[in-house]
Amino acid sequence: MLEHRLAKLAALATFVLLVIGGTVNPTGSSLACPEPTLVCHGQLFPPMVGGVFYEHGHRLAAMTVGLLQIALTVALAVRRRELRRLGLVLLGLVVAQGAFGAITVAYKLPWFVSTAHLLLGMSYFASLIYTAFRTRPAPSVLELDRHAKLRAELGPARRWIAAACGFVFVQLLLGALVRHLGAAMVCLGMPSCTRDGQWWPDAWVQDLHMVHRGFGVVVAIATTLAAVAVYRHSRAWHAVRLAALVAPVLVLAQVALGVVTVLTMRAVPLAVGHFAGAAALWALWMSTWLATGPRVAATAAVADAAPAMRLVRA
Repeated sequence: MLEHRLAKLAALATFVLLVIGGTVNPTGSSLACPEPTLVCHGQLFPPMVGGVFYEHGHRLAAMTVGLLQIALTVALAVRRRELRRLGLVLLGLVVAQGAFGAITVAYKLPWFVSTAHLLLGMSYFASLIYTAFRTRPAPSVLELDRHAKLRAELGPARRWIAAACGFVFVQLLLGALVRHLGAAMVCLGMPSCTRDGQWWPDAWVQDLHMVHRGFGVVVAIATTLAAVAVYRHSRAWHAVRLAALVAPVLVLAQVALGVVTVLTMRAVPLAVGHFAGAAALWALWMSTWLATGPRVAATAAVADAAPAMRLVRA
């Protein structure tokens, strides 16, 4: 289905956009293009050198996502009229995201706007994943029946998935504050904040940095517990089991990248990898939550066949 393919493509493009955006701050390129528009130094396609490569590359990638979103909104309005409001909401999120980006540049990187810009990007990413699930081809009655049995087997373990999503989002917020309040490199010790062993110095930005570190450990523990619970209660649900296996590996890699980012004085590839890992963990848990939710038939034919199927099973 066209709308399903467009939703998946837009979600993939948004992940790439997030990673590209994650290069802007560590490279010091946030104001390489002073105009709060699609042009940079008066050109739509300026020489892509220095900070312009990262900042304007981010804008061009955002423009690509915007065009994909327009196509998705139109497809939903024409082909899936019951989802046309969702398409408009997604389009509104893209417009708001662009506005936050423009305000960030126009007002020289106010931390609260930059933080909102990042969190809105993650929220839009999750909304596209939701749209991809909503636009899947209609399941057969047998598929609906199997899905219901798998959900019953999963049982209360699904609450662990919700908890993991919540913990990851809070950590995204803390990471955004650390990045946009200039707290990324205020603690150079490991594991303590300072190299002389202080854990909680007087400066509040150092405290913020340490809260981000500490909550990262909380996220790692919550992710591992959630993965164990999901794995134990999804013996026949292979895709969900795979996600449960990947999640602890991903979160441990994320913790390791955070550590080496500090030890290497925020080497750009490591800082970007740390950010990409956070986006990937967010996508993994959100996808698992949506995959384990109720599966609703998208056609009247399947709904009409369900009572007959129940009689056959009886």
